[in-house]
Amino acid sequence: MNTLNSISFFYISLPLCLFYTVAIQAAPIIDKPTKNDTATDLVPYAAPIDDANTQHHMKLWLDNSQQSMSDSVHNIGEYIDQGLAKDDDKAKLTNRSYLRIRYRSIYSHRGKLENDFKVYFKLDLPHVKRDWKLILDSEPSDYDSLESKQRGIASGSKTQAGNTIGGFRLQDAQFGNWTSDFDIGVKIKLPLDPFTKARLSRVDNISQNWTTQFDQELFYYHSKGLGSLTQISGFYALTPDHKDIFRTTTSAQYLQQDDKWELVQQLNIYQRATEKDLFEYSLGISADTDEIKEVTNYWVSAEWKRRVYKHWLYLAARPQLEFPRDYNYHANLGIMIELEMFFSKNRKIDELGRYIPKPVKQRTITDK
Repeated sequence: MNTLNSISFFYISLPLCLFYTVAIQAAPIIDKPTKNDTATDLVPYAAPIDDANTQHHMKLWLDNSQQSMSDSVHNIGEYIDQGLAKDDDKAKLTNRSYLRIRYRSIYSHRGKLENDFKVYFKLDLPHVKRDWKLILDSEPSDYDSLESKQRGIASGSKTQAGNTIGGFRLQDAQFGNWTSDFDIGVKIKLPLDPFTKARLSRVDNISQNWTTQFDQELFYYHSKGLGSLTQISGFYALTPDHKDIFRTTTSAQYLQQDDKWELVQQLNIYQRATEKDLFEYSLGISADTDEIKEVTNYWVSAEWKRRVYKHWLYLAARPQLEFPRDYNYHANLGIMIELEMFFSKNRKIDELGRYIPKPVKQRTITDK
């Protein structure tokens, strides 16, 4: 928890530090030198500001801050990895632990301004057998609505003390054409809340142009019961270089605590405009099985995401138009602004990458 508090303090203090950095670079107001030292001649003036020098110092401060945090994340991962698994005679492996800090602000015409702060911390343990990974998530989104998950606006459980989960993940285990992940851990609160998750995935090329992916996820928390998420996706490359991709997704989720099914159908187009810009267009409908009016929302949205600085600072803006059941299907116009920061010494983050998945056999050939 001390680590999370330090991370939160760093993120909150970032704007103040930026302001301070700019302020100390600005030239002070001084008296204009004159030949006659008279009261009328002592008129204060602003010394010229070297914009290029100021920008250089700001970039240097940003790079140093990011590097310092990345080194801390790496050192934590390396220390735990060596303490748990590494023997003296084992070769040194690359540790790819990373930290993601995300701030999101959402405003809608019929709703209210909502702010969301989320920290995701993943520790890589390269020396642990069978590719087990240590995971730490401050706000798991398992029990968020299916619509928010599929639209990429899941905020995790509402910010409360004790939502952080910690555990281990057996990642990318293969069974024929299937891949699987398995998590086991505990929600860090009193009394402790154990959980487990299992995911199965399969990718197939059904034709020269179409690729399908099937995902099945089961999760169980002692305090909330069983949950299930089923998803079938179809991918189609709109351009030969796969920079523009069409995706259709049909998904269903069941939560034992709500005792209902949630259904979502969504169509997406991903357009990689430049190396720094990604556009995403979405059209969808959601429904559930516990109301007479089963349709819960219709929506259309367009998102622009940009890599603002190097490979660790991203900014996104998403205007959206919804027709939710909560407002009797009246139009609700809104916008979401999101800022993401990544800290990792050895992992290259590409938040703009959108790819058509490959079957297991093709992935194996590529890796070799």
